[in-house]
Amino acid sequence: MPDLIQFQHFHFIRPYWLLVIIPVIFIFLSFNRRDDSMAFWKKVMSKEIIAKLTISAKGQNGLSPKSLMIVIALVFSVVLAGPTWQQQNSPFTEDKSVLIIALDVSKTMNQTDIQPTRLLRAKQKIIELLALRGDANTALIAYSGTAHTVMPTTNDSKMIRHFLDSLNNTLMPKSGKRPQAILPIASKLFEPTLVPGTLLLMGDGGSAETVSEFADFFKSQSHQLIVWAFGKSARLEQKSELDETVSTFIPMQLSQLESLVDNSHGRLVLMSHDKQDVQKVYRSIENNLVIVEDSNRPWLDSGYPLIYLTALLFLFWFRRGWTLQW
Repeated sequence: MPDLIQFQHFHFIRPYWLLVIIPVIFIFLSFNRRDDSMAFWKKVMSKEIIAKLTISAKGQNGLSPKSLMIVIALVFSVVLAGPTWQQQNSPFTEDKSVLIIALDVSKTMNQTDIQPTRLLRAKQKIIELLALRGDANTALIAYSGTAHTVMPTTNDSKMIRHFLDSLNNTLMPKSGKRPQAILPIASKLFEPTLVPGTLLLMGDGGSAETVSEFADFFKSQSHQLIVWAFGKSARLEQKSELDETVSTFIPMQLSQLESLVDNSHGRLVLMSHDKQDVQKVYRSIENNLVIVEDSNRPWLDSGYPLIYLTALLFLFWFRRGWTLQW
């Protein structure tokens, strides 16, 4: 199923051609009035009497030269208007955008509601994402109560995978969960680039302070925020031998994460057991870099494939007696 985010920049290159639709509809209505053989009788007879005295040809007006004419005209107007949602690729530009991966390594990420653990699944997803991105610029941050740069911006994904394996909560000097601690580090990593980048936050929760500080950060930034959520949002419960209800894990703080992306104009992606979530994150990263250093790159006119549709419709004019009286 295609991700609709790729159409967020949809527009028409030549929108004035859509005005052609107005005279086309006027001509179509004029044809209907001209060809209405019962127009005179409708003025002097009731609809009930006309219905009793006439034989209606069902389906006669379904597929006709008139109806096909308006379909072809409408499709042609869309083609001439030039629908587009992406710029043409240029061989002279280089993708200098940065992806900053901020990984939550706090204790809650060691829970097993997602097998084997939330943290291990997050690491696996990072490896799958890096495989899609290839040698694109990527940085890695680990956080819990504090945040630390694990790997500065690099295009060597193998180095990131090497350091990724050893990350866990025992390496962090302070326990807790403060995603906002990554913001000063992310700001420095974004500084060398002049094109929009992406901050990918991978974790299971936050706080009201997190929401506030992220909102302030992204007010003045052209970069985008993607929150990749790991964990189940409902607390599972089971009965112990003493008939006491015992919670098996701390649920993912879904409401806080939703508030975080809403206030920072970001995007929330929930972990899936297949690769759909990886594809969503990858497309979001790619679509963020639409207008880059070369602002003169032309938009890709995507209306040309519709010409094949109109060519097929024109084949009806080879039928005997298929004509349109003007």
